[in-house]
Amino acid sequence: MQEVDRRSTEEAQVPSLTLMENAGFNLFLALDRRFEDLKNQQIAIICGKGNNGGDGSVLARQLIQRGVYPDVFLLTTADQVTGDAKVNLDILLASQYPVFEISSEEEWEVASASLELYDIVVDALLGTGINQPLRDLYRTVVADINQCRGFVLAVDIPSGLFSDSAEAPQECVWADVTVTFTAPKIAHVLTQAQEALGELEVVQIGTPPQLLDTAEFNLNLLTRESVQEYLLPRPASSHKGSYGHVAIIAGSQGKSGAACLSSYAALRSGAGLVTALVPSAVQSLVASNRTEIMTEGLPSTPAGTFDLSAAEPALELLADKDCGAIGPGLTTEPATVEFIERIVNESSIPLVIDADGLNAFSDRMDRCQNRTQQPLVLTPHPGEFSRLTGIPTVELLSRQLEIARDFCEEWKVWLVLKTFRPLIATPDGQIYVSPQGNPGMATAGMGDVLTGILTSVIGQYQAAGMTDPEELTCAVCLAVYLHGTAGDLAVAEIEPSALAGNDVIEHLSAAFKWLAAE
Repeated sequence: MQEVDRRSTEEAQVPSLTLMENAGFNLFLALDRRFEDLKNQQIAIICGKGNNGGDGSVLARQLIQRGVYPDVFLLTTADQVTGDAKVNLDILLASQYPVFEISSEEEWEVASASLELYDIVVDALLGTGINQPLRDLYRTVVADINQCRGFVLAVDIPSGLFSDSAEAPQECVWADVTVTFTAPKIAHVLTQAQEALGELEVVQIGTPPQLLDTAEFNLNLLTRESVQEYLLPRPASSHKGSYGHVAIIAGSQGKSGAACLSSYAALRSGAGLVTALVPSAVQSLVASNRTEIMTEGLPSTPAGTFDLSAAEPALELLADKDCGAIGPGLTTEPATVEFIERIVNESSIPLVIDADGLNAFSDRMDRCQNRTQQPLVLTPHPGEFSRLTGIPTVELLSRQLEIARDFCEEWKVWLVLKTFRPLIATPDGQIYVSPQGNPGMATAGMGDVLTGILTSVIGQYQAAGMTDPEELTCAVCLAVYLHGTAGDLAVAEIEPSALAGNDVIEHLSAAFKWLAAE
């Protein structure tokens, strides 16, 4: 955003003061939409010395012009303010409007005594530039804001959050609404302190949209409009062969449900044909679960898992399919691990690798390679990704963008990292984040459902001749977005604590309809 702001001014000739004026005006609109009569509200605007404080000064002026008189607190002295923020502060001061300058905790202690009286508190203290924990006066002010009873509006980002990190800080403002400008920042989407944002509102302030539309900025937030373009048509003259035949390699004794979930999700996601390749020990269980799913029983170990001898027939069965998946419910039996490695190495079609398919390559990612250069889509949760990379989970989550991008560029794979905001990384260094999904989806079986959806959508793309890497990325993004959307539609009817994988599958139809609607 710093680069976009620079180009807006230098290349598009949009004055930076215009951007700040528009930002402050949009802050006023955000309050005006939420309060019927601002004149009856006691408002405090707490400004820092940077551009956030400048936005706060503009907001104050917009309110004053409408007969609303906020108390403005400046956490520095006026002579310390520079740039556009100084211009807007000077306009306010020139009108003889009082601005309370605060330079010490003692001065703040006096000012904050009345903080409980305010109906609205505007956090215009710190913006997107900080990357260190709050200290001294700022920490005290933020703590006091969090204790006040009023409605809290954060300007651009709650003070204390690190805009470029998913890491949750020790202390930050907990806002009721955060108004950010032009586009979300990393923390708005990925921070572990999501509750601190309150409602996130993104407003436009005059930045030319074409400045954002470049592959140079390789971090992308999926939206309904962008994902709509990835939906494939279903012509009237089509038949089941038009939509691909996919294979799900899954299941073991006691875990046959994983094969059932993945296979059924694949069918309900639009695949023309779905075959579940399962250990012979559980074939009857899987075959009786859904009559629409075809099954193939392959040699199994005494423990009811895939035996290495199942690899040859499995590879033969994969040969005429459009996409395959391997992993759900397989276990890490030694013979099964060998089976998994051979399938991944020798598959003649694209593969989605999940769960125990990933665990087979823990600490030995160099063996997760396809000798015929078929695409591999890996779908780990943070624990599985930690085992693949050798990076502790805590570090992985705080640096997930960097680690995911480096991982995919090194191993030439697609990655779906299953955090609370699913992250998709590609071999060409692009990152896509899906905002869909909810805490109710944090339950066993959801990954199996996602595996089925991914396999199905990729298979449909392959059957349509859409096999370029960029098209595979579209298929992966569509599948991940559908999965989260179906989950969100499900919790509109079901208490999140009661949500199960089958509920998401049953809402895939509604997800397709919602996504395709004009």
